Amino acid sequence: MIRLEHVNKYYGQGATRFHVLHDINLQVAAGELMAIIGESGSGKSTLINIIGFLDDDFEGNYFYNDQAIHDYTRADFAKLRNQHVGFVFQNFKLIRDISIAENVILPLLYAGVGRRQAKKTAARVLSRVGLGGYDDKLPTELSGGQQQRVSIARAIIANPDFLIADEPTGALDTKTSQEIMDLFKQLNQTQHTTIIMVTHDPRVAEQCERVVKIIDGRIVDDRKVGAN
Repeated sequence: MIRLEHVNKYYGQGATRFHVLHDINLQVAAGELMAIIGESGSGKSTLINIIGFLDDDFEGNYFYNDQAIHDYTRADFAKLRNQHVGFVFQNFKLIRDISIAENVILPLLYAGVGRRQAKKTAARVLSRVGLGGYDDKLPTELSGGQQQRVSIARAIIANPDFLIADEPTGALDTKTSQEIMDLFKQLNQTQHTTIIMVTHDPRVAEQCERVVKIIDGRIVDDRKVGAN
């Protein structure tokens, strides 16, 4: 599905240019549950910004479903992002003063789906993530783990080709973190959702099928772990 070849990323210009990613070569197959692990500042967030079509300013080649996209325009990248990828963030990024259902349907509304149909779909997806009947609640009425489930529902409602989860358990306690990991594994195993997860927590990474380790902008390890 995803193939990066000799990708380099720089910030700044001239003498102040900083080399963030060094000659990244990476492939992600459809249906994988993969963790990208590294300390803060290692370059893992920069890498997923490129993978998730958030950053089009890089050197090297990017093939998506065998289509060369590295020369696409920013508008092309935005279209790819809206149509093919869902995002889950550490801090949930929910709109606090609208209902859970209204948060979840946003990707469908952007895609032109009618509100009535979108809300029916949201109800089904919320049930899938264990929040059936929570449609009218506000984010502030939910626990952190429940809010993360809402953000996962929002990420999957438009049936994206893959999910990017950026430190999805970073703001949660150990028990809740495991519940969220179990949900990701369920989505991967039953819905065959491709998931690329960024984490600094080895306990989270080891529950994925594959772990890619990045240090100082370089991939230093890429190994299969096995489904758990």
